[in-house]
Amino acid sequence: MTYKTLLSILFLSMLCLSCKRDKKDLLVRNWNAVKLDNPQMDDMIKQQQFFIDTFGKTTDAVANIQLYGTSNLDSLKTLLQSQLDSFKVLQQLALKNTWFNFKKNGTAILTFNGATDSTKWSFDDEGTLILDELQGQSAGEKLKMQVVQLNDTALKLRFTENNVNSVVTFHPEKN
Repeated sequence: MTYKTLLSILFLSMLCLSCKRDKKDLLVRNWNAVKLDNPQMDDMIKQQQFFIDTFGKTTDAVANIQLYGTSNLDSLKTLLQSQLDSFKVLQQLALKNTWFNFKKNGTAILTFNGATDSTKWSFDDEGTLILDELQGQSAGEKLKMQVVQLNDTALKLRFTENNVNSVVTFHPEKN
């Protein structure tokens, strides 16, 4: 190998290594939640929608009164649909108003649907994001979130709460 070739390879290797940013550096910014993947909640919504769409179709008025307390199923369906639609809108609003602002000093400001809390953050040896609550009712609790994806354009965190798995996708705040 020639001196120039060796020098070029060395230069390219150093350039590639310097381009790879540390996970902590990538995390430090303000992230806005944009998507929630929760198969159990999605399934519950589908089941509820199926119920609304199909209940009372195979029963007569007397059976409807016995089963549902009314023979006016159209009004009941409208009410149930309105409640389900409201639930979905509230979920979207909560998602839109969820922000994680990670600071270089290892603290973070977390905003969940307008309620703000502070926490310490770190990565454990496996790369799991650890949030250590500082204040509020959860003080002293540690929340572990698996980092599914972390780059300049997206942060995906998987967590389990009450035996329910969810993945939240965040995008960085646009300046």
